Amino acid sequence: MPAGSAAVRQIAVSASDAPFIIGVSGHRDLDPRDRPRLQAAVTEFLQQIRAALPNTEIRLMAGMASGADLLVARSALDLGLGVDAVLPLPLQHYAADFEDEALRELEAVLARPNVHRTELSLAAESAAAGQVREGEHREAHYLNLTRTLIRTCHLLLAVWDGEPSMAPGGTADTVLRYLGLRSDDRPQERPFLFSDAPAEQDPDSRLVYWIPTARRGGSSGANPVIPCYLAGLGDDVLQRWASMPKPLHEQLTELNAYNHEYRLIATRRGAHTAVDSLLGSLTDDVPLPGAARSWLEQIDAQYGKADALALHFQARSDRLFVFFTVTTFLMGLAYLAYDKFDATRMLLLAYLFVLLSGFGLYLLLNGRHWFGKHLMYRALAETLRAKFYLSVAGADHLVDADEIIALSGISRFHGFSWIAHVLTGLGRPADGPVVAAHEPCLDGVEAAWIESQRRYFARKVERLERSGRRTRWLKRFLFAIILLVIASLVMLGNSANRLHPILGISLANTLTFVLGLPALVLGVWELHQNKMATRELLWQYRHQLDHFSRARTKLAKTSGAARRRQVLARLGKDSLMESYLWTIHRYHREHEPGRA
Repeated sequence: MPAGSAAVRQIAVSASDAPFIIGVSGHRDLDPRDRPRLQAAVTEFLQQIRAALPNTEIRLMAGMASGADLLVARSALDLGLGVDAVLPLPLQHYAADFEDEALRELEAVLARPNVHRTELSLAAESAAAGQVREGEHREAHYLNLTRTLIRTCHLLLAVWDGEPSMAPGGTADTVLRYLGLRSDDRPQERPFLFSDAPAEQDPDSRLVYWIPTARRGGSSGANPVIPCYLAGLGDDVLQRWASMPKPLHEQLTELNAYNHEYRLIATRRGAHTAVDSLLGSLTDDVPLPGAARSWLEQIDAQYGKADALALHFQARSDRLFVFFTVTTFLMGLAYLAYDKFDATRMLLLAYLFVLLSGFGLYLLLNGRHWFGKHLMYRALAETLRAKFYLSVAGADHLVDADEIIALSGISRFHGFSWIAHVLTGLGRPADGPVVAAHEPCLDGVEAAWIESQRRYFARKVERLERSGRRTRWLKRFLFAIILLVIASLVMLGNSANRLHPILGISLANTLTFVLGLPALVLGVWELHQNKMATRELLWQYRHQLDHFSRARTKLAKTSGAARRRQVLARLGKDSLMESYLWTIHRYHREHEPGRA
C-alpha cells in the first residue's frame, strides 16, 4: 500500500544504497608463516562477494584487534572497500591491548579515508572510575563487540583455528554465538563436530565463511586447509559447504538487484529523486537526538527507495494485466464477429494477430517478474514503515521483524529472503542510540502513522466498496440484456433467420452476437478482477483499518508511556503480519508452488 503521507524528500542515489556488511572475527596470534596464505584467501573471498554484488556497497566491520582483524581490514581497503572500525573500548583504553608496532598499524588504518570509526561506550562503573578494570569486566567489552557483530553484519568472516574456547568475545565464542550454537542461556561447553553438508542441502542458520589458520606456537590440527562456509545444526554440529550455498547466492543476487534497479529508475529522474518521506511526516516538535536522527534517516532512505520501486513495478504489472485483459476481450470479440457476422479471412487474421502479439509479449516480459518485484518491494516498504515509527516511539525493541517474517513464512518464497539483509543493515547502530519515549514522540507517531494510515485505509475501503457496488449494478444490467435477448429470440422464432435488418446480417445472428457480448464482457471483467485480486485487497484494507482504528481507540484511553509503546508494538505486529499474509496469498495466485 502506498504511503498515506504526502511528504516527500530529495535523496541522493548513492545515499540510498543498502550495503552488505561482512563482520570479521579472528585470532590475534597468527602464525607469521601463514600470513601470505591468509592474505590471498581473504582477498579471494572478498573478490567473490564483490563479483556477486557489483552494484552494491560492501563494507567490513571489525573490532580492529591486532592479527586477523587488521589483516582483513587492510585487504578490504586495498580492494577499495569500506571498513567500519568498531572498537570495543575507547582508543586510549584499547591501546593497552596492542604492542607498539601493532598500535602504529592500527592508527595508520584508522587514518585511512574509507574507514568509519565507532567506539563502544564504557560501562557506567568503568566511566565513573576513569579506567577499565582487567578480568571479567574487560571481557564484557569484547562480548559487547561480539553482540554488535551478530546484530549488524550479514555474513561473518572467521579467521579461526577451529578449536573450541570459552573465552567471552573470542573467535570461537563469536562464531558459535553467530551460528546460534551458543548463548548466555546455553553456554555450549561440550565439544562440537564438523560435518560436510550435502551440496543440495540448504543451511538452517546464518553462515560463516571460515578461513582456517594456524596460531603462533600451535597448529591447525586435523582441520581442513581449504576455506569453506559454516552453518550450525542442532546443538553441536558445524556443517561445511565447499562453495557458496545456493540460498546465499540468491539473496546476494536479489539484494544487488534492489540497489541496481533503484539506481536505474532514479537515474531517469535525475541525480536526486523525490521519494515519499516518513521523516518529513513528523512535526517539528518531535524531539529526535542527533544520533537517532541519523539512524532514522537511513531507515527513511530505504523506505523511500522500496516504496518507489514498489510503485514502479506495480504500475508496470498493472498495465500488463490490463493489456492481457484487452487482448482476451479482442480475441473473444473477433471470434464472435467471425462466427455470427462474416466468416472472412480478415477476421481470422485479426484473431491470429491478437493471439500471437499477446503470446509474444508474454514470452518477452514473463522473465522480468514485475508483479513479484512489486510484492517484494511493497513487503519491504511496509516493514520499514513500521520499523521507522516504532523506532521514533522507542518501541522498536518490542517488535522483532525477522521473527514475524519467519512466522509468516514469506521468506520461504523465491525472492523474499533477501529482505532480512536490508533490515539487518538497519539495526541499531553500534553504540545503540535510543529515542526516548517522550510524549511528543508518541503523539507524533500517533498523528503521522496511526491517523494517517487509518485515513488512508478508510479511503481505500470506501473506494473499493463504491467500485464493487458499481460492478454489481453493471452485472445486473448486462444480465438483464442477456435475458431480454433470449426472450426476443424465443418470441421471434424462425422469423429471426429471415429478417436481415443490418448489412444483410440476419436478426438471429445479430441478437446472438448481442447475447454473447455481455457474457464476454462479464467473463473478461471477472478475469481482470481476479488478476488484480480486488476482493483480497478489500479484505486486507478492511483488516488494516480495523488494526489502526483499534490502536487509535486504545491510545486515546492509555496514558502511561510504557503501556502506549506496547499498544504501538501490537499494532506493528498485526499490521506487518496482515501485509505478509496478503503478499503470500497474492504470490500464490500468480506463481506455481515452489519446492518445499
